Amino acid sequence: LAVAMFLLVYLNFEYSYDKHFKDKDRVYRMLTVWEEGDIAENYPICLWTLADGLSREVPEVETVSRLLRNGGAFSANEDKEKFGIDLYMVDSSFLNIFDFKPVYGELKDALNVPGQSVITCSAAERFFGKGVNPIGNSLRRDNEVYQIVAVIEDVPSNSHLKFDMLSKLPDFGWGGLEYFTYLKLRPGVDVQTAMDKCNALNKKIVSDRFVMQNSRFGSIMEPLVRLHVSTQASFDLSPTTNQSNLFFIILIVVFILGIAICNFISLYVIQGEKRATEISVRKTNGAGRSVILKMLFGETFAVTLLAFLLAVALYYSCSNSFARLINFNLPSDIGISLVMWGNFILLFLGITLIAGGYPAYYLSRFNPAELIRKTITRKYRLTAAAVIIQFSVVIFCISALLIVGRQLNYIKNLPLGFDSENIFVTSLGKVTTNAQFEAYRAELMKYPEIISVSLSQGHPASGYSGQGIRNVGQSEQEDMSIDERRVGPGYLDTYRISIMSGRNFSDNLVADTMNLVLSETAAKMLGIKEAINQKVLYKGQEFTLIGIARDIRSSSAREKIGPVVYSAYMQWCQTLSVRFQEGMYEKTKNNVLSILNKQLEGMPLSTVLMKDIVDDQYKQDEITVRILISGTVMAIVLALLGLLALSSFVAQQKRKEISVRRVLGAQVGEIVFDLNRYIIIRILPAVPVGIALSWYVMSRWLNGFQYSLTITWWVFVLALLITLLVVLLTTFYQSLHAATSNPVDALKSES
Repeated sequence: LAVAMFLLVYLNFEYSYDKHFKDKDRVYRMLTVWEEGDIAENYPICLWTLADGLSREVPEVETVSRLLRNGGAFSANEDKEKFGIDLYMVDSSFLNIFDFKPVYGELKDALNVPGQSVITCSAAERFFGKGVNPIGNSLRRDNEVYQIVAVIEDVPSNSHLKFDMLSKLPDFGWGGLEYFTYLKLRPGVDVQTAMDKCNALNKKIVSDRFVMQNSRFGSIMEPLVRLHVSTQASFDLSPTTNQSNLFFIILIVVFILGIAICNFISLYVIQGEKRATEISVRKTNGAGRSVILKMLFGETFAVTLLAFLLAVALYYSCSNSFARLINFNLPSDIGISLVMWGNFILLFLGITLIAGGYPAYYLSRFNPAELIRKTITRKYRLTAAAVIIQFSVVIFCISALLIVGRQLNYIKNLPLGFDSENIFVTSLGKVTTNAQFEAYRAELMKYPEIISVSLSQGHPASGYSGQGIRNVGQSEQEDMSIDERRVGPGYLDTYRISIMSGRNFSDNLVADTMNLVLSETAAKMLGIKEAINQKVLYKGQEFTLIGIARDIRSSSAREKIGPVVYSAYMQWCQTLSVRFQEGMYEKTKNNVLSILNKQLEGMPLSTVLMKDIVDDQYKQDEITVRILISGTVMAIVLALLGLLALSSFVAQQKRKEISVRRVLGAQVGEIVFDLNRYIIIRILPAVPVGIALSWYVMSRWLNGFQYSLTITWWVFVLALLITLLVVLLTTFYQSLHAATSNPVDALKSES
């Protein structure tokens, strides 16, 4: 119960995202589908003109808002000290779609005027101190001024929106896919009709805008409440969870409770045999079936209530430890809320009904003679069936754990195409030119622990800019989509991205502003084998290819490696990457931050290891493995309890037979072997059930990866051997005890 409680809390949290908004069921987000060849990308960003079109042409739409991420380093008023801020620039209608609780000021017209902003409580405290009303003050970023007109409570942790400040979006927009677009439907409209109209409009607008692209376009309209657990978007405003991983957790909850309930029912019915005389006497003395039902069900209620109270104590004392085990940031009020207590009570009542219902119904429905005569046969069948179910689950859990562990180990060891070890990145917080970077690099390279330094607009696993590229002589309609990495001095060398043919960018990037380096996949896409002074048309201009670089894996193994182009025309960037000697991270970090703080006075700086960024891509999968390990151990322990009940029952039923065989000269080893064989034969039906369930579920899970291992037969053989070993170790003692007991005592008791 305690484990089930925690997993239910975790599941409830994951499925509760954005459900606190008042009009949640009427809010949707638009996705743009971009298909090229056999690859389709679902972008959660749209064109600027879509919002106006939805408001004007789709009567079912009540209001629309665009959102543009625009964070950076801000200071309060004239202060020099800066703090990092996650800023969302939105239309004024954003506050009509999402309701936030104001702390200071009014939200009604808060975002109607450019330069006005709404800030969260925690962000306001960072700049102005706790309990201070900041309205009338302003935040500054370079030459931009944001006047604070309202303060809202912090955005709940179970929201996909993660921001510190909102400000009005300018009344003009860029022409590319840039804007997250949310809409709220009018009450009572036909949702499917509205979806069809919105998707058709989005598809038309995108197709018209990119008519020259050699691509196909589509649109998806997703409900707000499904974004966290089942979005189809290629990326999002905040990390999402994986539906298949949550399915594993649901299975674990069902399995653990199912095994425990099977054990309870089996043991309770076994106890019923010992109480057959008591129940018969009660019925003979006039007790009706309803009286027996109430008695038996009342006992179940009392036992389950005691278990429930102990489980609650375990939950509150151990939930933080379990949360750390699965790397889950457990909100402080989880499990204390009325909603969660309601779920706990429903869990208690459900288990009481399931666990107590069958034994009470079964033991109360016979007349005294039938009860005494039939209970042994029925009890054995029930116990044997429970053990089969339990060990089907055990075989599933062990084989699933082996498959998930192998797959996770496989994908984490796939070649990245770059070296993520001993390198960290830091955002400089402001535009830094290549000339300024050279001054930083000269200072940094004086430290012997620093191997190399580079400047770029991001790191290998960060976002990218989608562009179009084609060979010279091809028409605009033959443009192919490609991901652009805008790099500065030293990028490919620092990340050790090898050049397969041609050359790298030179240190003097001014000479390479009209040159490009392609990835392997990009070169194959364009049909290019050698990249030496070959011309391509990129972003409408003629560029020269100078090299072909090894493919890199910029995202998890759930996605294919796409075509990448490295450009050097951008003479300013914001991301600094530093490669250091092994074991010298702290020293290197301190030296780098010391140099940068002198050059970027007041700028908030922090570092992130590239290895941690790569590992975070599989955070949800690692949580699944940890939960699966815990669930497998729990399933085995509970199944063994059921097996002990079965072996105890078999030994008890065969006491007379064992005693007679002992008297006739049978050896202890023979009896132990026969008892174990008897039990194992009755567990064998669990083998095909567990293997079939595991193969079906795990095949579907592996289909979510573009790069995956195949399920091999030895996984199931190993799972079966582990299960049989555990069974033999469990039943051996019981069998040995039965085989070595004094036969005279057994025969005397039988007589």
